[in-house]
Amino acid sequence: MHSPAAPAGRQPRELKIEIERGTRQPGKGVLLASRMKRHVRGLEHWWLLGLLVVALAVRLPNLGKFLTPDEFLWVDRSRNFLAGLLGPDFTCKSEVLHTGFERAQGLACTLRTGHPGVTTMWTGSLGILLRYVADGTPGSLLDYTVGLSTNPLDARLIVPERLPSVLFLSLAIVLIAWLIGKLFADLRISLVAGLFLALDPFHAALSRVIHHDALAATFMSFAVLTALLYWVRHGSRPWLVVSGVCGGLAFLSKSSALFLAPFMLLLALWTLLIRSVHGEPLSRRFLLRVLAEVVMWLAAAVITFCVCWPAMWVVPLDAIRTIFSVGMKYASEGHAKGNYFLGAISNDPGGFFYPFTWLLRSSPLSWVGLLALAWVAIKRWTRAVGIQENDADVSSVPVRNRVCRWLSRAGLVSTRLRTGDAPVLWFLSLYVLLFTLFMTLGEKKQDRYLLPVYPILTAMAAVGLVRLVQGLAGQVTQRLVIARAAFPLLLVVILIFQGSLIVVHHPYYFTYYNPLLGGIRGAQSMVTIGWGEGLDLAADYLNRKPNAERLRVAAWYHSTFSPFFKGTAVGYSKEKGKALSGNYVLFYINQLQRRFPDEELFRYFEQRYQPEAVISLHGIPYVVIYPGPGMQHYVEDRVDEHRRSYRGIAALLGWDWLDAADPEHPTVAAGDGLHFRLYWEYLGKRPEEKFFFRLLDEKGRRLLEAISQPLLHENGDPSTWRKGQIIVEEGMLSIPAHMTPGEYRLQIGFYTQAPAVTEGELVFDLPEPDARVWVTASAEAREG
Repeated sequence: MHSPAAPAGRQPRELKIEIERGTRQPGKGVLLASRMKRHVRGLEHWWLLGLLVVALAVRLPNLGKFLTPDEFLWVDRSRNFLAGLLGPDFTCKSEVLHTGFERAQGLACTLRTGHPGVTTMWTGSLGILLRYVADGTPGSLLDYTVGLSTNPLDARLIVPERLPSVLFLSLAIVLIAWLIGKLFADLRISLVAGLFLALDPFHAALSRVIHHDALAATFMSFAVLTALLYWVRHGSRPWLVVSGVCGGLAFLSKSSALFLAPFMLLLALWTLLIRSVHGEPLSRRFLLRVLAEVVMWLAAAVITFCVCWPAMWVVPLDAIRTIFSVGMKYASEGHAKGNYFLGAISNDPGGFFYPFTWLLRSSPLSWVGLLALAWVAIKRWTRAVGIQENDADVSSVPVRNRVCRWLSRAGLVSTRLRTGDAPVLWFLSLYVLLFTLFMTLGEKKQDRYLLPVYPILTAMAAVGLVRLVQGLAGQVTQRLVIARAAFPLLLVVILIFQGSLIVVHHPYYFTYYNPLLGGIRGAQSMVTIGWGEGLDLAADYLNRKPNAERLRVAAWYHSTFSPFFKGTAVGYSKEKGKALSGNYVLFYINQLQRRFPDEELFRYFEQRYQPEAVISLHGIPYVVIYPGPGMQHYVEDRVDEHRRSYRGIAALLGWDWLDAADPEHPTVAAGDGLHFRLYWEYLGKRPEEKFFFRLLDEKGRRLLEAISQPLLHENGDPSTWRKGQIIVEEGMLSIPAHMTPGEYRLQIGFYTQAPAVTEGELVFDLPEPDARVWVTASAEAREG
């Protein structure tokens, strides 16, 4: 049956449709693309080897330069994990709170956290083995492992603990690139994606530390890419099994990888949609086959999960409960120290957090690639809509309903008109969107939690860049020499641009932020920045002080600072007494952003001292070093049940013996006095409620008492005191001449008229052995 004659000068509709179906001769862009592919394909193995070299060159140098705050925890978890594997009788602190048991034994010690971070502990255990061999295998491996110092962390452990992860994750970049190449049947996309990922500063930063985010992102990427090879590209059954195994390893790395299970179900259901669109009957046999595929994927994941985690062999229920309890905690409690985001401090920064932080952490070239891909998708969508409006028969297969016709236009289902990469790109986009929404549901948010979408977005950006270069080359020339040069030129541009970002920010890759959004200077006013970088430089500055070994430094992130410092490091968070105990006090950038623990701590130092040094990175002050009062005896915490703080009244911070020859062993002769200084936090106490220092005998009887007085020149008038303000008082313990020499117990408290306090006073529990004073015989008695 022939169509009616077309008007003069107008091409017949049937002929136009056939051209769109692909019967016309290939255009110059297509021919050039084919030539570019052939030119690259012959060098595949060398290109992939080059990717590995680039990834290692970015991640290996200066591997032990600094430490992030969580790494000492992972080293300690790895220590217990390995010791539990080696010693059936080894006991450790139990991390399972609901059982009521404080200790675990043997393989149960491989349950260290609900993350669960098992792959991280395997790499950490391998790092301990490397350190053990480097030390000459001294004694048994179990004894060596148990004896390791993890808090403070032995600095010699940093490089070997990180090295296994770095080597694996560098190789993983090559494998991800190879999978992307198979998925798109284009080595050019593979190489661009691999080079992007190898030179991505944020990915490089997280793949250089012993942590679980990079490992989780890698295994999730493996699982998604191999699943697409099976369900969308109709690969062989081993791809499905490999995807399930990678899914199990992702679960072992981080609990958020549980997202993969429903996503795989979505992929499987897509095959049913394809069958429906093509008009094929959905037989029971076919439905059972799809169900069997999902079950096979889950079985591979579960078996991997159980085999690779020894805790599942001995305490499986405890392990599962711990994972879900920690996951629920993160989802519902938010960040304990608050999140600084767009000028506001909150526990949950909201739904815009992850898209915005991706924009900050991504590269301008990624933006170009994704925008190019979006432009191509819009053009193809528009063309598909135009074709389908002009002719109902746009495919060799029937499209049964309006929804399926829309999906066909979008490229989510295959017809002769719409084949190629569209279904893969749609599912990659869907993965990014759904995982971002999934992570947004949790109140606790960090930019690194979104890392699993970074390799996928990198793949999509690579498609966009390759298509862009291919299109530009086709528009400009048909010459083979130029066509061959187009793709290597793209690689050179990526290498130079991304490489410059790496060089500028090495070795502190966490300082990278997108220059299109102002770089780190712009990020400083928008998001929480700093994860330990710069504290090693602060330690280096203080190590050059005379008698640095005798200094005590109070540091935010002391676990990050102490491995590099010669002296004593005291960590503080909310405990202001610990901050006052340092000869020097360090304020870190994300602490300053969030003004944590409160404004009064900063006001105390800013009003009394000038910063001695400021450690800056890229012109941004990361660490501010203040001289400190060096308070001799500080209170460890403010837990109310320890009676070190009375809510709404006052909290004890610490005290000094001003004229004691040895403040750690305060000694005074009978008939003399002992001058003291008291530090406490104002929470609402009345000015007339005076603090006292007492000495008690071994039976707890009061022998003498001294009342302290606030220093008005330091504290201001009591009527102006603010909640949280640090108050300084002084007093004198006068020792009677007839007092019997010996050891006496110190008691600190204050008088109160509160009706609920029947004793008329409140006392604080003091840490031992600080709460001791020694009295010696008077001078007259010694002479007699």
